[in-house]
Amino acid sequence: MGRKLLTAKRKRKVKKVVPKNPWFRKRDIDTNWGFIPINWQGWISLILLIGINVFAANYFNVRNAPFEGVSKFLVVFLLSMTVFVLVAEQRTKE
Repeated sequence: MGRKLLTAKRKRKVKKVVPKNPWFRKRDIDTNWGFIPINWQGWISLILLIGINVFAANYFNVRNAPFEGVSKFLVVFLLSMTVFVLVAEQRTKE
């Protein structure tokens, strides 16, 4: 009975997963991710993000569009930024 209590009280140390081939450099601030690319995969993902947003701005004609067109662009913009941040969090150098 005493042995079960001892094993139940032990806490396991959780190791943080560090990618072997990081795409981005961590920022100096206390966040866990960064967006400055350090290899070709990081550059491709950053260029892809910019390309998707420029294409969406041209496709929805943001300059001359009513609010419905601008709102569609904002949805695409926020989704692409969310995906980029999630990828950057997973692939940042510690």
